[in-house]
Amino acid sequence: MDPTRVLTRGVLGRLGGLRAGRLARARPLGARRGISLKSLFAPSPPGADAAGKPRLLVQAGDLFHPLSKSPVKEMRSKGQLIQQHGCCPTCVDETTAHSHGQAATREPVFECPACGYPTHCSEQHWAADRRHGELCGHLREANEDEHDLRSGRTLREFEFPSAQLPEVVVNLSSWDTFLYTRSFTNVGSDRAMRHVSKVLTYPVTIAATLHQYSPFTLGGGGLTGEGLKSLTALRTTIKEHELARSEKELEMQQKPLRVFVLGARAEAMLPPHLYLQLSYLLPHSPLHVYFVGPESIPTADETRSTIVVSSRLALKYHRGYFHDAIWSFAPFDPFTDVFFLFSPGLAHPRGRSGWQPTVDKLLETKCAVFGTGFHAQDMAADVAGLEEDFGPRMDWLLRPRPNPFASLKRDFGIRNLQEWAIANWGIYGFRGKRYEVV
Repeated sequence: MDPTRVLTRGVLGRLGGLRAGRLARARPLGARRGISLKSLFAPSPPGADAAGKPRLLVQAGDLFHPLSKSPVKEMRSKGQLIQQHGCCPTCVDETTAHSHGQAATREPVFECPACGYPTHCSEQHWAADRRHGELCGHLREANEDEHDLRSGRTLREFEFPSAQLPEVVVNLSSWDTFLYTRSFTNVGSDRAMRHVSKVLTYPVTIAATLHQYSPFTLGGGGLTGEGLKSLTALRTTIKEHELARSEKELEMQQKPLRVFVLGARAEAMLPPHLYLQLSYLLPHSPLHVYFVGPESIPTADETRSTIVVSSRLALKYHRGYFHDAIWSFAPFDPFTDVFFLFSPGLAHPRGRSGWQPTVDKLLETKCAVFGTGFHAQDMAADVAGLEEDFGPRMDWLLRPRPNPFASLKRDFGIRNLQEWAIANWGIYGFRGKRYEVV
């Protein structure tokens, strides 16, 4: 089996960017502060030994290192960033407890010996914080995962399979069944699963929603009657693409399936070839994936607005707001167009007013829209905001539920390590209400 190109270690960290201020945390939601997570996953060049073999910065059996003593420069820099921009959670609690808010909030310069992160201003405050124990294991796991990604080893788990054989049926029930039926032969550990799921959660979530063997089914699978209608329309087009493959003339006339990813950030920075996994699951459909948003750029040094990945897959990038550029994409057709909003923060105070014009236009298209959330509270807030702002104008397609293709990796905030997020933890769907003509 010919693998696609191996994902380079330097790309992984660009996936760490998380929408501001919307991570889960141990304290109440009302106490949330805005944060902006940026990726630090750029590897130090490990060099080579005298025999020409890559020199590993970190050995496989010795992945845990306190950030300040890490052999990896980027990890030491990350620890310094946390110390400079973070805060001691015990100090924050003391400040909150004082009615006048006079208590001092100090920087987290003490590194937890169990997880290796600078978490508190002193050992005394670390010992007094019982909540840290709830996240300490996850932080240690993240510590080891990030050292593994930067160790300099060959990341075999990112050697992905190519096109699916026609006689093999893919199982989209879970990550395990998907990876097995798609012949991901190098994913042999939980750590490798976390690495792979973090980068594939975006294309596979899209594919799992549209595929005929989707885990989102009528009734128990969360799909509503209106949702079945919308997905049937899209799957009709996918089926037409399959039937047209034997007729050259029909194949030339078919319309591509357009997937719009709005508010795109990390998902637009994935290496383009990763979206081949979406194309392999819909092998007969020409796919145009549009990344739309102010931060929608393929890479920092990429200037092209369109990247043709294969004869059936093109990625298009538009730096701007969807509601401002809607006429660049119109007209819309519920049979060929679908929208995805990956953890958009529709109800977050800092983004709600900015999203309202876009959602207003989305409802007018009558096309299916699917959104995701970082965690249960994040998704519940977005769903409640949609109901409050647009309830009478919309139909639910997919009831809010956990996403079987969520990332298996937990990401933490730089400014507060008690804030965490899981990319695409949950999923829901809606569209503009369609009125029956009497």
